[in-house]
Parts: sequence; C-alpha cells; structure tokens
Amino acid sequence: MKRFVPFVNREQSLAVFLFATLLLLAACGQPDKKTDAAADEGTSDIYTLEVKKDRLEKDKYLLTAPNTPIKASDMELFAGLSYFPVDKSYAFETVLRRLPVPEEVTIATSKDRPRIMLHIGELPFTVGGQPCALQVYAPKDTTDGSYWFIPFIDTTNGHETYDGGRYIDIDEVASDTVFLDFNYAYNPYCSYNERYDCPIPPTDNVLPIAIRAGERNYPLHHEK
Repeated sequence: MKRFVPFVNREQSLAVFLFATLLLLAACGQPDKKTDAAADEGTSDIYTLEVKKDRLEKDKYLLTAPNTPIKASDMELFAGLSYFPVDKSYAFETVLRRLPVPEEVTIATSKDRPRIMLHIGELPFTVGGQPCALQVYAPKDTTDGSYWFIPFIDTTNGHETYDGGRYIDIDEVASDTVFLDFNYAYNPYCSYNERYDCPIPPTDNVLPIAIRAGERNYPLHHEK
C-alpha cells in the first residue's frame, strides 16, 4: 500500500516555490497529534495503522525538513495536519483506461503559470452506486511512466477541504491495475503557503460527490 513520500519527491516537481529562501524557526518539536492520528483504540487493522503512520511521518517532515512549505510564522502553532478518519471504503482497486496515445494538455495553476502535462487516461470507480472517473496525468518529462498525478475537486472543497482541490499521487506504477486511495489525498503546497504555484484540477476532474477521506483544511487557515 502507498506510503508517505517526502514532498521533495512528490509534489515538488509540480509546485514551484517563487522565492529563493523560506525562513524557518530553529526549534521544532514532535507535534501533539489529534485523536485520529495518534490514538489506536485497539480495533485498527494493519491498513489503518499504516495510513496513520504515514500521516505522522508527514507531520514530522513538515516540522523538520529544511524545505518545508509551512510558513515560519505558522511553525510555532503548527501541531499537525487535519484528516478525515481512515475509511477503507474510499480505497478502490481500478484499472487505467489508457488513451491510445498520451495527449499533451495545459493545466492552469494558482499563479497563472500553466503547465504542460501528459493526459494518459482515466481511472473509473464507484462511490455509493454512482459511477465516477478521474483523469490521470503525468509530467511531460516522465520517461518511464511510473508516476501518475491525479488532481481533483469534490463537493467538500471550500468548507471541509481546501477550496483549490486536492491531489493523489500513484508512485512506482508497475501495471495499469492500481489502488485509487483517497485516504492519501493531500493538499497542494499553496494551501499552506501562498508563495507556491500549484496545479488547479481540470474541470474533467470535478466530482459531483463528497470525498470525506484524506486531508482536510489546513488547520491554521480554516476553522476545523
């Protein structure tokens, strides 16, 4: 199952930092975790524990990495990200409906610096009996096709989740059969720090349903 990959290998190729340096506070401690991320009531299965471990690793990275997107002014108050409870019903085994030939597409960004990416196909899934699909993209410079990028918007955006949408990465792709796991949906860098330039989900990836899984609003910018 997918594990947390530090941002340097994940979103950094997609979110461009517009300033050369980011001032950080020198003292960073282990976050005081929220109930879902820290407390195991003895009923969690291995999958749930793995997701929670991934979230703890991400919080630790955000607190300690020299290239963290968390603002220096936020660091003193930052106690970890906010998540929906882990829900395995939002993890779908699916098969890529691959385009005969990948198509170059232009994806808008938050700083109006469009990116050229490759549209490689779509991943179908069903939520509550409703068929859905998300379009899958890859950076234009991808050579081996082992990284898929899936930006999306759902009906939680703007109140429960970041209004600019969320992302899912599928790393180390070995075949067209993959897990589309919304428990690993994450916010773009610009949800933490407006200095970043982040891809905006295309209209084809606007879902007419609520995906209450993965990362919620950044707690220092929104009411929980």
